[in-house]
Amino acid sequence: METKKGVLFIVTSAFYTQCAVRAAYSVAKTNPALPIAIFTDQTVTDPVFASVGKIDKPHFRSKVDYLNASPFEQTLYLDSDVRVVDRLDELFRLLEQFELAAAHVRYRFSRKRQKIWNLELPRSFPQLNCGVLLYRKTPNVAKLYDDWSRAFQAGSFSEDQIAFRELLWLSAVRFYVFGPEYNTRSLSFGVLPSKIPQPVILHLSGYHARSRLKQVLTEIKLIPTRFRSWMQGGR
Repeated sequence: METKKGVLFIVTSAFYTQCAVRAAYSVAKTNPALPIAIFTDQTVTDPVFASVGKIDKPHFRSKVDYLNASPFEQTLYLDSDVRVVDRLDELFRLLEQFELAAAHVRYRFSRKRQKIWNLELPRSFPQLNCGVLLYRKTPNVAKLYDDWSRAFQAGSFSEDQIAFRELLWLSAVRFYVFGPEYNTRSLSFGVLPSKIPQPVILHLSGYHARSRLKQVLTEIKLIPTRFRSWMQGGR
């Protein structure tokens, strides 16, 4: 099993910890050589995790405090409402040239996504979705995450991406914006083969659904995507 690179989850509460367990099994199924780590305020003994860390003083965005504590040199942080459906090798290769990578948020020109903390930035530098973060341990990245943690604790943020956008603008981090196939937030319902890349990481709110009905609806919505992927020789 590799130790240089791995996948990290950071969650609080029993519910989101169980969501992370399910997400972790999708990583293990598609990328069995990748170790998986978790930080949580819960007791976890599931063998899917190679490393389990304890969160002290949990809050609803504890991830900002623990990204620097990753046990891996190269880390793919994932929110717990994801499913990895293909290999991650090509994604990790970005760290050969960059220190950090993420995808743009979907509705990046909406008023909500243009909120200002301290800096008025151009719309051409939109928020990044912080639910899928690829990074390696460097002084620049460590400083960015430390600044992010301090800013979040000092402010009254309801979302973590507002401060992250501005701090990234000010940082020396060499970063890359990858395509939405590595952070798929919405689904296409066409069933015919398409030139659009098929998802590698599904990041869907339905994976946080508490009702069985919503969980089933999420699986139904995925049928066209899975059929299209099968038609194109994917997974």
